[in-house]
Amino acid sequence: MTEIPLFPLSGIVMPDGLLPLRLFERRYLDMVTACFREGTGFGVCLLKSGHEASGHSEPYPRGTLVSIVDFDQGSDGLLHIVGKGEKEFSINRHYQLDDGLYMGEVSYIKPAPATAMIPAYQGLADKLELILSYVEPKLSYPEKQLQNADWVCHRLLELLPISPPSKMELLELSNNAERLSALASLRIEIS
Repeated sequence: MTEIPLFPLSGIVMPDGLLPLRLFERRYLDMVTACFREGTGFGVCLLKSGHEASGHSEPYPRGTLVSIVDFDQGSDGLLHIVGKGEKEFSINRHYQLDDGLYMGEVSYIKPAPATAMIPAYQGLADKLELILSYVEPKLSYPEKQLQNADWVCHRLLELLPISPPSKMELLELSNNAERLSALASLRIEIS
C-alpha cells in the first residue's frame, strides 16, 4: 500500500487523461507544493457525497494517480495546473488531516491487457472524436488515439455526463473491454 493525498472531485481522470484544475484552497496549494518538492503526484477520486470545496466529502473507493505536467498563475490570480492520469488505484482507507486535505492508503490496480479495437467500438471512437471537438481548446489532446480502444474508453468515462453511481459501476468493471461493451449499450446522442 502507498499513502497519497486525495482530491475528491465531481469528475474523474483516467490513465493518459488530462485534468485542468484551478486551485485556490490552501490545502490544495500546499498539496501541489509538496508534490513538486517530493516529485510525487496525488490521487483524484470521484465524490460519493459532499462537495468539492466543502470541509467534508466522501470519495468513492477508486481513483487515478495524477502527475502535474503543467502549471501557471492564471490572470484570475489562481494557480492553474494540468494533471495527467497515470494509474488506477483502490482506496483501502482514507482520513482527513487538520487542514482538510484527505489522505488515502491505496493499492494500485494492475492494468489489464490492452483491449483490441473491434468494429463494435468504432462508433464509440467516432462519437468521442465529436465530443473532443466540442471541448477543445479547454481540453486539448495533441495526439488523439482514436484507434486505441483503451484510450477511447478512458476519454469517454471522463467526458460523458454519466451519474457518479453509474460511472462508479463502470469503473468497477474488471477491464476496458467490459467498460466499452457497457458504453456501447448506452444510447449516446450527440448533435
